[in-house]
Amino acid sequence: MRADVLHGVPRLEAEWWDLWSRDPRATVFQSPAWLIPWREAFDEGESLVLAVRDGERLMALLPLFRYEGRLIPWGAGTTDRLDGIFDPTLDPAMLAQALDRLSEPVELFQVEENSLLRRIPLPEGWEERSGTAEPCLELPLPAALSRNMAQNLRYYRRRAERAGVAEPERGGPAAFEDLVDLHGRRWQSRGLPGVLHDPRVLAWHRRTLPALDAAGLLRLYVLRRGRRAVAVLYGLMAKERAFYYLGGFDPELESLGLGTVLIGHAVEEAQREGATVFDFLRGREAYKYRWGAGERTMYARRLAPVSCVAARLAAPSLRNGESAQ
Repeated sequence: MRADVLHGVPRLEAEWWDLWSRDPRATVFQSPAWLIPWREAFDEGESLVLAVRDGERLMALLPLFRYEGRLIPWGAGTTDRLDGIFDPTLDPAMLAQALDRLSEPVELFQVEENSLLRRIPLPEGWEERSGTAEPCLELPLPAALSRNMAQNLRYYRRRAERAGVAEPERGGPAAFEDLVDLHGRRWQSRGLPGVLHDPRVLAWHRRTLPALDAAGLLRLYVLRRGRRAVAVLYGLMAKERAFYYLGGFDPELESLGLGTVLIGHAVEEAQREGATVFDFLRGREAYKYRWGAGERTMYARRLAPVSCVAARLAAPSLRNGESAQ
């Protein structure tokens, strides 16, 4: 085996997909359809991508970039599940050797308990700090809705039907533009910008949606009133796991509970497709608990060579009027 540190966006998309398909724990958020467009849109800092091979066979891929004095995973800031992708037969010690080649702090966060990144041994001469991160909320499938939640879902479906809202439909990447409009209007009504106001975020999603759709990972659901979209849910699906990433609805129709209607539809579609989990992702919003979701603890781990730790501890003396010249 050998470990390489690749710079920039590596041109190994076919191998990346092959490894992603072999890793049973890999989510949509580690796929090249998600991460390559992300890195093209958020291109600050140098990329250092760890690639481990057994002969010519790619066994591990961990895309990192340099940010504020440490290396963090691609997708940070917009993605709630961050990880690498690994062949199930990979020896964790081999990944530790690969990390040792970086010789600078690596900050890993939003990783699951069973992630290989939590189990790799420390390279010799390294230190670590570890802890928990903000949990993700998951609903086991098939869903066992509470009596109150099931009644609310039926109630809002009837209200939507009486108001002339059609049955939910599956949309393609073009439906994202309706989501941009609806999401923005909803947050503007609250005096806030919303998560889609950043041009880089918009550019990223407009690149990643066609790739996700081509790979069969995209689940965009739309409610229409006449020809006009009044609610959109941006979901994802892979390896028996569905994800609710983002939603938006017409703030003038808030009383119709269109968000509830679309989530109910997305849950039912996930069940129909054989998903075992509906993942609401990070955040403790009250509506997630009403659907019956429970918390899955996520973890963080900061690894650093001792020499880097010592340098960081010495750095405050330079902030007391001393010169680094």
